[in-house]
Amino acid sequence: MQVSKRMAIHGLNVSMAVFIGLSAYGLLLYLEGGAETAKTTTLLTTLSYLAGIAACISGIGFFGIQLDRRKSEERREEDARKAAEAARKGRRKPVKGA
Repeated sequence: MQVSKRMAIHGLNVSMAVFIGLSAYGLLLYLEGGAETAKTTTLLTTLSYLAGIAACISGIGFFGIQLDRRKSEERREEDARKAAEAARKGRRKPVKGA
């Protein structure tokens, strides 16, 4: 599946923001209550938290790879354009007596 460069940037930003938010929430929860908070959370809560983190990590990986591919495609197109322009300029005869 391919996504546009703009979609890859937005998806990467959203995935990173959600991951940072979940990480900060977990850290604050741990610092606030510690072991007592961990004992009171249910298995469903823990699993949903872990699923959210796993989804964010996979989103960061997926959108990061897509963004890298779009950037490399742009670089290849730019190099091809420069090579064609240089070849076109090389065929021109220099102007004499100007």
